[in-house]
Amino acid sequence: MTSAAPRRCRQPRAAGPERAASGRRARVEPCVEGSSGGAGSPAIVLAEPVRYERGVEGLYGIVDVVDPADASVVEITRALLGDREAGGHDGASVVQLRAKHASTSQRALWAEQMLGPCRAAGVPLIVNDDFEAAIAAGADGLHLGQDDHGADDIDAVRTRARARGRGDLQIGLSTHDLGQLREAGRQGPDYLALGPIGPTQSKLDPDPVVGFTALLDGCRLAPRPLVAIGGMDLERGRRALEYGASAVAVIGALRFDDVSQIRTTAMTMARAFRQAAAPVELDEVHRRIPVFPAQQLHELARWGDALGVHIGLGLPARFAPWVEDGRALYRPCDVIDLIAALGKLPNETWDQWRARAKDDDGPLVQLRRL
Repeated sequence: MTSAAPRRCRQPRAAGPERAASGRRARVEPCVEGSSGGAGSPAIVLAEPVRYERGVEGLYGIVDVVDPADASVVEITRALLGDREAGGHDGASVVQLRAKHASTSQRALWAEQMLGPCRAAGVPLIVNDDFEAAIAAGADGLHLGQDDHGADDIDAVRTRARARGRGDLQIGLSTHDLGQLREAGRQGPDYLALGPIGPTQSKLDPDPVVGFTALLDGCRLAPRPLVAIGGMDLERGRRALEYGASAVAVIGALRFDDVSQIRTTAMTMARAFRQAAAPVELDEVHRRIPVFPAQQLHELARWGDALGVHIGLGLPARFAPWVEDGRALYRPCDVIDLIAALGKLPNETWDQWRARAKDDDGPLVQLRRL
């Protein structure tokens, strides 16, 4: 008599799930019974790099040096950081140096100057499109565009970094359509970027606008934290985070002659972005999706990351509400994904949806079987 295969069993998740290093919650797997669980670069010695312990999130501020002769990178960096140097939370959680018309030595010098306030704020500093400048300055990361050297071979970039004693160098990679996003994800960068989401004036020859529909799809399929880029302001940024973007990169909407205005705007954006990404309480989820009793939505939060639930409801892999201290919590993107799985049209009322879906043995019936 052959022995039966191990039986997979679902277990409700414990309250307060741990967060993964990428900033996402660690997923709980189903249990299986019977199983056991460059030359000439200046040498600069700096403090330990800042790791992405909480993931790339919120406001990703970019210091864009258009005219190298008129740069005050330290002032702009401090303004973007808001009150973070003083221990607050209102300001950029990541800062990038972007200086397309500067030399490597000039970028390295600016990055070195920017590291002081970034270290004080506990915020990683990224250098755009210059491996040597990032290494020389001791920056925390390197951001590559599709046409930048190394963008097609992240492993080779990491090998070069390890050879220079910087195996901890974080790497981000920009993409401009879903095909590029899929391919970039296979390379395993530390974070991905997708855009432009809206019209942008930060590039002379920008890629075509991908829009929010592509961003929503990109957030669902990205295997790494996804940064929304291109044409982002406060309102577009809030929407991007609600769709599931981990962070929003901002250039133009933070460009002012008055540094104090940069600081005020950065702090306002950081607060707004944090609120946009905040978990949604059960009462609000029920208000948005009134076709389910609150108790069923609470039950779904207990089982929401189980593979069978995803398949039965047609939910994306990222769907993962949870229960913490007895409270069911949904991310805004979880609510969006559940509404999409129900097949509700954007301009449709729930009464209209009920009339159209009454004979449909789909997600609603599947959820009621939980």
